[in-house]
Amino acid sequence: MNFRMNYHVHTLWSDGDNTVMEVVMAAEGALDEIAITDHLVIKPDGSQEPYSIPIGRIGQYLREIESMETEVKVLKGLEVDYFPGSERRIEGLLKELDLDIVIGSVHFVDMVPIDKSDEFWAGKSQREVDEIYRRYYELVEMASSSGLFDVIGHLDLPKKFGRKSSIFPENLLESLEFVEINTSGLRYPANEVYPSESICRELAQNKVKFTVGTDAHSVHHITFGLDKAEKLLKDISGEKVIFRNRNALPI
Repeated sequence: MNFRMNYHVHTLWSDGDNTVMEVVMAAEGALDEIAITDHLVIKPDGSQEPYSIPIGRIGQYLREIESMETEVKVLKGLEVDYFPGSERRIEGLLKELDLDIVIGSVHFVDMVPIDKSDEFWAGKSQREVDEIYRRYYELVEMASSSGLFDVIGHLDLPKKFGRKSSIFPENLLESLEFVEINTSGLRYPANEVYPSESICRELAQNKVKFTVGTDAHSVHHITFGLDKAEKLLKDISGEKVIFRNRNALPI
């Protein structure tokens, strides 16, 4: 039997539309495991984005997840933004938390969000697009090499609104160990999972292992695109892992 996971889900604790309970109820009968991974965004100056879970409420958030009594396994997670200059602050905070999984993500390039609106990309030349990708992957490599995160999220996120680039630094493969296949790109003009099939194939050839997530912000997307992700994993002979207490384990 195929093991069904969704390791990337948001709730009302950050920018999701539903409570933890509503998310877990939607997962029952459809998934074997789900990870609640609400946003934690801490900028170098210590400020937080409005949609980020407040630092002072993380304990309450984790206790709510722990209280879920259900047939589906529910993991305690966070999706944490990477910013150069925030490493020590993030490291100190994460050390104090009892988590199963931490997704490391880059949403900001030079402190500007690249996935918030297609207006960011409007009118940019391909040369400008390539430069954004280059800088984005530099930040992803820094995030991956920092040791702060367990899994790298939506690896080629800049393509969300359809502006693609052939740039993918081969040296990035050396720093990656666990990467998620994120199906949310299928809901946007990118019209493919993150990362693309070609990148996933390179990752698998380099023995990178995978988790799967839908990046759901609504219960309507709890299983969105999971069949396509599983087919992709089979096609590339990719290996899926589960997480417990921030340790990867074979299924």
